[in-house]
Amino acid sequence: MLSTAELMKINRQTWSGHSHTEFCPHGSGEATEGFIEEAIKSGFKTYSITEHFPMPPDFYKNYVGSRHAIYTAAMSIKELPAYFEKMAALKKAYAGQIRILVGFEIDYLAKYRDWTTQMLNQYGDQMDDGILSVHFLPTKNGLRAVDDSELDFRDGVLKEYGSPLEVAKAYLSTVLEAVNWTTNNKPIRYGHIMLYRKWRNAFPPTTIWKDGNTISLMDTILKDILTRNQMLDCNMAGLFRPKETESSPNYSWLAVAKKMGIPLVYGSDAHKVSAVSQGYNTYLENHYYQ
Repeated sequence: MLSTAELMKINRQTWSGHSHTEFCPHGSGEATEGFIEEAIKSGFKTYSITEHFPMPPDFYKNYVGSRHAIYTAAMSIKELPAYFEKMAALKKAYAGQIRILVGFEIDYLAKYRDWTTQMLNQYGDQMDDGILSVHFLPTKNGLRAVDDSELDFRDGVLKEYGSPLEVAKAYLSTVLEAVNWTTNNKPIRYGHIMLYRKWRNAFPPTTIWKDGNTISLMDTILKDILTRNQMLDCNMAGLFRPKETESSPNYSWLAVAKKMGIPLVYGSDAHKVSAVSQGYNTYLENHYYQ
């Protein structure tokens, strides 16, 4: 893993920090070469490949809900050798055109932190970069996805926590845990920290998603990221989802993070070639790279 100092030196105006590959089970299956070539055309100078890191084996025994969510959550651990081999070849092939950072988007799962630590110790020296994200929340029956589908959201975490506001509190509390978790080779960037709002447009406009508690949680998350000299994923994928239509974090909190001086790294969260630069113009126009 590159050091914090090395990552902080990267020009964030021309850095794409969150993208996926053909190894993603819920992606388009397009070759990674296509993603890279589109990144070059879009003007990026640094391109982080952050495929979903394999899930702990016990995850599959403790998950309920959408079968799609569980079986397409991440690449198989058996694919890691092929992933590293291909990414190393791509770094070499495109070295004269773009700097490629190879890494992962890693799920923060409190129940499996020891396993994640073991994996980071094992593979950390093969990683350049990474993102730590929350996609699942605990329920009394097992883990449930936050972002697989509106139906699964309603049947899972919403039913468990009782309201969008309570889901927001649970999600942000989990993000805060992730920020304050200390382990070797842990990524210093946090992914789409308001993912719980992915289905917000499917609810009435009067739905309450925030209160004093969520505001306090967000404020603490940002302050802790700043204190730890870490970074935030400026994830633009939601702008193009009809049921979300906002970035993650949203514009209000991005403005706060920018004012605080937290380094914001553009993230397309692309799962298909055509999405490689989605929302990049918005990122630049708002000078989030400063």
